[in-house]
Amino acid sequence: MDKTVHIWQLDLKQSCTGNTVENESKVAVEDWSEDDVSAWLCAQDLADFVGLFKMNNIDGKELLKLTKESLANELKIESLGLRSKVLQKIEELRMTMSSVSVPDEFLCPITRELMNDPVIATDGYSYEREAMENWISNRRSSPMTNLPLHSLMLTPNRTLKMAISRWLETQQK
Repeated sequence: MDKTVHIWQLDLKQSCTGNTVENESKVAVEDWSEDDVSAWLCAQDLADFVGLFKMNNIDGKELLKLTKESLANELKIESLGLRSKVLQKIEELRMTMSSVSVPDEFLCPITRELMNDPVIATDGYSYEREAMENWISNRRSSPMTNLPLHSLMLTPNRTLKMAISRWLETQQK
């Protein structure tokens, strides 16, 4: 009855104890060791992948090179959801590395991530296609205004896609 809380770590094969991400701010990501990557994975709630990343010798340089295809084919991460989660965290890491922030109009209002395939819904706003398709599969309202959508048609926003591509090219230089 003393309201004491005991916390136990039951999964001993993926231990995150002893790892810290304090080096993250001092060392460039490209220079991270495998242990730094493991500590980062733990900090991102991706501790299940520590063993897999260590087994494949993923250091900072390799981490930044990972793609959807390499996660599926080389690391054999089968679940699309898990691959997306890992890629999202890596993309966030890439964005924090660059001092330039992404223009707000390039971010999907639903996911708050950089859009790859922007579409315009009948509410006049642009969204990432996959996020909006998921949204309208459950609801028939605008994510921005909460008003009913007159149509579920999504039109590709090629102008925005080209603007994002140009912006990304300038960031890579």
